[in-house]
Amino acid sequence: MERKNEFNREELQELRVLVKKFSQANTAGERKTIRRKFRNKGFYVSHFGIENIDIGQFESLIKAGRIQVIKEKNRFIIDKSEKSKGSVKEPEEQKEVLLYLEEKLIKGKYFSAAYLDSKQNLDCSGFYSIKLKSGSTLPKPYQVHLAERKHSIIYFGKAEGQTLRKRLLNQELRARGHGTFFRSIGAVLGYCPEKGSLLSYKNKKNYKFAPADEYKIIKWINENLEVSFIHYTGNFNIENDLIRKYTPLLNDTHNPLRLKELIEDKARCRAVANAESN
Repeated sequence: MERKNEFNREELQELRVLVKKFSQANTAGERKTIRRKFRNKGFYVSHFGIENIDIGQFESLIKAGRIQVIKEKNRFIIDKSEKSKGSVKEPEEQKEVLLYLEEKLIKGKYFSAAYLDSKQNLDCSGFYSIKLKSGSTLPKPYQVHLAERKHSIIYFGKAEGQTLRKRLLNQELRARGHGTFFRSIGAVLGYCPEKGSLLSYKNKKNYKFAPADEYKIIKWINENLEVSFIHYTGNFNIENDLIRKYTPLLNDTHNPLRLKELIEDKARCRAVANAESN
């Protein structure tokens, strides 16, 4: 494809994903494949005098105006096809996209966490909201805090650069990988990882529960939680505004009402996972 330096917001998001993959590639063959994908989109790294680009350099090119962002005439572009129903590209006004997300994500339809296994429209990036079912309760003192929030939402998350199927379903709800929400809800429910299970790992934070405990946590999730999601390909930093406004219990970043109990419970789990055996 002919070289260009103007891209719409969706193209920029796709390039961001490729740049991240390029910077994490382990072999020359992988980098060559990604370079080919760059060129297929009209993005030629060598044109900018960069040999091995990373995400910081990419964002700097945008900030400096060397990569131009094409402003779309329509604020919302919604794909009417059944496959992509509900997907939206970033509007120009942040306030409008926030209102849209509130309408479709927070006030929209929620599904039982167990029902998501049969959903077929999770193969896209996007946002998700997790709330407690009516009649279900969290352990004290979390339930007391939730009552003060005056809504039942306990977590906002995003699948950026990956699909909702991978991030929401597999990692967050089914413990297949490293899910922030799964670690948090497990800690809230009183479970602990196996002692010393992180000693041999460089990452000392991503603790995992024993398989038997994972099964119990997943069972609790299926019986007590509901999930809403929306396809999205715009600026994912809007998630921070949602968290600040609704202060979900289990979001401890960008949350003005972050819970001391959650911080302590997660710290307890990390301590056990990094503890030496007697």
